[in-house]
Amino acid sequence: MAHISPFRGIRYRPDIPLDDVVAPPYDVLSAAQAAGLRARSPYNAVHVDLPVPPGTQADDDAYLRAARTFRSWREQGVLVQDELPGIVVVDQTYTGPDGRERTRRGFIARLRLASFEQRVVLPHERTHAGPKIDRLQLYRAMHADISQIFLLFADDDGSAGRSLDAAAGAVPEEAWRTARDGDGNVHRAATVAGPAAERVTEGLRNSTLYIADGHHRYETALAYRDERRAMGDFSADTLMVYLCSLHDPGLTVFPTHRLLHGVPALSLARLAELVAPYFEVVGTPVRGAESCRRALEALPEQADPTRVFGLYLPKENACITVRAREPEASRRLAARGFSPAAAGLSVTMLHELLFREALGLEHDDAERHVDYAKSVPDALATLSAGGYELGAFLNATRVEQVRAIADQAEVMPQKSTYFYPKLLTGLVYDVLGD
Repeated sequence: MAHISPFRGIRYRPDIPLDDVVAPPYDVLSAAQAAGLRARSPYNAVHVDLPVPPGTQADDDAYLRAARTFRSWREQGVLVQDELPGIVVVDQTYTGPDGRERTRRGFIARLRLASFEQRVVLPHERTHAGPKIDRLQLYRAMHADISQIFLLFADDDGSAGRSLDAAAGAVPEEAWRTARDGDGNVHRAATVAGPAAERVTEGLRNSTLYIADGHHRYETALAYRDERRAMGDFSADTLMVYLCSLHDPGLTVFPTHRLLHGVPALSLARLAELVAPYFEVVGTPVRGAESCRRALEALPEQADPTRVFGLYLPKENACITVRAREPEASRRLAARGFSPAAAGLSVTMLHELLFREALGLEHDDAERHVDYAKSVPDALATLSAGGYELGAFLNATRVEQVRAIADQAEVMPQKSTYFYPKLLTGLVYDVLGD
């Protein structure tokens, strides 16, 4: 049973422009972006959320400095705690990589942590150790949630969504605060307290929750909770989370394309030969960056898009489209122990049949040889700059596939989903136990 509750959030003073102090999630920032945000305002969220700038050596004192900074903001009145417990409604109006404008609605609240074995919060992706260590050090210094993770709830009857819409609709226009992210997307946030907030959170009491973004953070929160419990302290039993309905019309998942480096260079003919046991080439090879861009952006229009991939060879400036063969692909994945739901994922076919079977990259090898890109143009620009042998383009995992995998206690490869837009850090903070 999910225990979600309103909380006394800590927010920037109303006269401080949110555009100056919010930031994207710490793990998507480059060193230059982080430096720019630090320079934008002495109160920008990166000062406390990213104590160790990208590309620099970890420094234990950095986390303590972040804690002192956060404490000083509160003492100076830069941050003000809400008098009443509430939820923070967040509307994000955005244009995705597909060029369409949408609005996604969700809310920020407190969640009582539950282990994965309890099947209250379900993951869908594998994680690595590195990011967990950094976040655990931040927890130990701050004893606060500086950013929120992204959870989904089923809401199959639409009742939770209606309660959230009613709560948001009663907020006066002047109570909304607005910020824009680096992509120009508009983020509007407003706090709702009292019975309206309680109705929203109580409506999810029996819900199963799915991690959309923030697997590392959730696992780290569990580890920190257990550390504190071992000392007789139960103040770290909660986590600040953003919740959105699986059926929200503004919820979208985009693909994350793979860029391979440090693997043998292949010709188009040799690549087609290697993938032939499980993939067939669709149409004829395409040459030229612009022609390849058009072909790769058209992958969602292919029949049965889950089984269709684009492969780009930067040294030949050429690409091919391939489709997984059936029943050969399904049989091979079943033999490897994949359920029908997992075998039907684009990322499973890509990693198991193309990377592993055709190119000989085992899982650990693939992680060392793969970088990621969020859009076709960005991927092609990176590939063309040199240092890469192959670009692998795929279609997006569907939201219902994420749910099915999590329900079956299975996980996908890392970076299987790209929920857009990212949540801004700095809309609200939460001190544990307050």
